[in-house]
Amino acid sequence: MSDWREVLGLLQARAAALPRITWAVAAVILSALTVVVWLEMADPPYVVLDDGLSPADGGKVIAQLQKLGIPYQLQAAGNVILVPAPQLAQARLQLGSAQVPGSDVSTAWSTLEDAPMTASSLAQSTMAVQALQLSLQQSIESMDGIQATQVFLALPPSTPFLADQPSPTASVVIQADAADAQSQGPAIANLVAGAVPGLSAAQVSVVTTSGVAVYPPGSGASAGTQLATVAQVEAGAQARVAGLLTALVGAGNFQTDVSADLDFTHEHTHQILYGPAHLVAHETSSLSDQWGQTDTAIGIPGALSNEPPPATTASTTKTPSASKPNTAAAQPRQTDSQLDETYVTDQSESDISTPDWTVKSIAISVVLNKTAMGAVSIAQVKTAIAGAFAYPVVNVSVLATTFQKQPGGISNSPILLAAEPLTHGLLELMAAAALLFGLAMPVGRRIAGVNLQALLPTPQRPMPVVLPPRDFSDLRAQAGENIPGVARLLQSWAEDGE
Repeated sequence: MSDWREVLGLLQARAAALPRITWAVAAVILSALTVVVWLEMADPPYVVLDDGLSPADGGKVIAQLQKLGIPYQLQAAGNVILVPAPQLAQARLQLGSAQVPGSDVSTAWSTLEDAPMTASSLAQSTMAVQALQLSLQQSIESMDGIQATQVFLALPPSTPFLADQPSPTASVVIQADAADAQSQGPAIANLVAGAVPGLSAAQVSVVTTSGVAVYPPGSGASAGTQLATVAQVEAGAQARVAGLLTALVGAGNFQTDVSADLDFTHEHTHQILYGPAHLVAHETSSLSDQWGQTDTAIGIPGALSNEPPPATTASTTKTPSASKPNTAAAQPRQTDSQLDETYVTDQSESDISTPDWTVKSIAISVVLNKTAMGAVSIAQVKTAIAGAFAYPVVNVSVLATTFQKQPGGISNSPILLAAEPLTHGLLELMAAAALLFGLAMPVGRRIAGVNLQALLPTPQRPMPVVLPPRDFSDLRAQAGENIPGVARLLQSWAEDGE
């Protein structure tokens, strides 16, 4: 019994020695834990209602839950919606009856199917195009790496009054990383082209929200790509000129500058050529002759002259000087000839596509060291440089002069130029060391030498209490009068000590 009382008393003594601020903090923490436990035990558990919804569909679900008065919680940056477990079935049934979140694609097709009979053909075709666009958007967004998309279809109406019908086109805007956009661009173009009759993949443009065209590949080059191409052409031309001049005047005896003018116009031409020759593909001919009299009417129907020729009479007397007549020549004759031919004209078709870029002209400026030219003339240098390029326009300018000598020393040596960043770093390190040892350490030593106890007031300590010496003369007198009692008292104390 005495042990636990001693422990309890020790704990009370230690608790009394703690400051009040410690007790206040402990009380606040304990109160917060109590509130959290009470809230967790009082509210029902939350379960998942929907997950993986788009921001638009998630907003529809939350609006409907607020209208129904059902509490909800959001997790995973709003991608997961939770409701109390006892109200899960009620929330699902009521959301289903309200067709929330629903699908824009199904809604669009339902609107087209439920269109009234009085709707015009233009309205019906517009609703069909919108439904098709939403279906393509849903299919493209299901691809890997595609976060959002928007599809625009241009479907011109067919008309019998035009020989060449306008072809449909499409544009797709996607939100994706650069790598995913480049890899999925051809697949998106083929998907859209396959869903629209008469649409080819070449007529589908796929761009990202950052303005980068990913399909068709040769649809155009950005400004950065054009500048890089120009720099590459100029660097190649400069290297070619340097190779020629090194063989003529030696290395270090020339300076070159190249400027190229490139044409980035990309054209696609479909041409049809018709030649002078032709070929007979089909020929049908017929020829008929008729001799002598016939009762068949010959001539124009209804005409007065449409009568058979009258009978002819000949005299029986012979003329002395006439020869024997030709009776066949006197008989009537009818000839009918027909010829039907079908020709195929000399026609050829071809598709011509220009390259992504071409060099229109190039300008080359060369400065030569006159002392190193020797027998080489400026005309020879121009001829050599101009002959190295097959561009339409090549302008070469050559100037021969005496080069100035570089100043002596190592101020322009490559080693010193390469060591310049290291020199700056060493100077910064030396400045930091000077600041540390010249300012920080002396100030620290000065602060360490200050007697803080002399600056702070000394606390007043209570004076010690001196008690007067006690007088034991009376106690000695009593012990001398009762010596046996004192002996027994000492014996009892000794036995208790054992």
